[in-house]
Amino acid sequence: MIDRTLSVGSCSRPAASPRGQLPRLARYRGFTLVEVLMSVVLMGIGVALALPSFRDMVEKRQVTNAAEQLASFVNTAQGISMKRNRDVTIKYKYQDADLWCVGATLDADCTCLDPEAEDYCEIDSQAFVLDNSHTGSLELLHSMGTESEGFYSFEPERGLASGTVLPLTMELRSPSGEFRLNLMVNQVGRVLLCSGDDSHAVPGYGRCPPGQPEEES
Repeated sequence: MIDRTLSVGSCSRPAASPRGQLPRLARYRGFTLVEVLMSVVLMGIGVALALPSFRDMVEKRQVTNAAEQLASFVNTAQGISMKRNRDVTIKYKYQDADLWCVGATLDADCTCLDPEAEDYCEIDSQAFVLDNSHTGSLELLHSMGTESEGFYSFEPERGLASGTVLPLTMELRSPSGEFRLNLMVNQVGRVLLCSGDDSHAVPGYGRCPPGQPEEES
């Protein structure tokens, strides 16, 4: 007997579901406009809350980096004096927050503000100057001592400092003025980084010794 059953092959009908119904295609649902707007609002709130903390972190780092550069500069000059067994003079000049300098020389005096000057601060024919360009042109240095210009010297025997400007205090402020650090150099040549008051203190640095002038607002 000849089998006359037709084969439908690849065009066979899909198998019925247990209830005798054909399976339905899955429906994919996207985001609604309201959901997208809510996500944007929540992200905006998160960024707004994080910005002050990020700004504070950046400003604290700017102040501490600048203060540590100054401290390292002074300490290096003191070390050169003791190593060479010669007096090293530190010269400083302050005109404005964006125009100041600190220089060192083996001679009696030097100029740190004008690189073209013949008596520009040098050691071994190399410029030995720190100025605003080393702090990323940020106006961080607020004051230098009680005068706008002065100098003092390190003597080689014990690294002691001598000069009429001592103790010398340099004040650094963050761009917002919220964080402030003082760099102090006393008569024994010690360099100290400290906070002048609690309201503008930088975490990790203690209060300046008693008897030092309070910071101006």
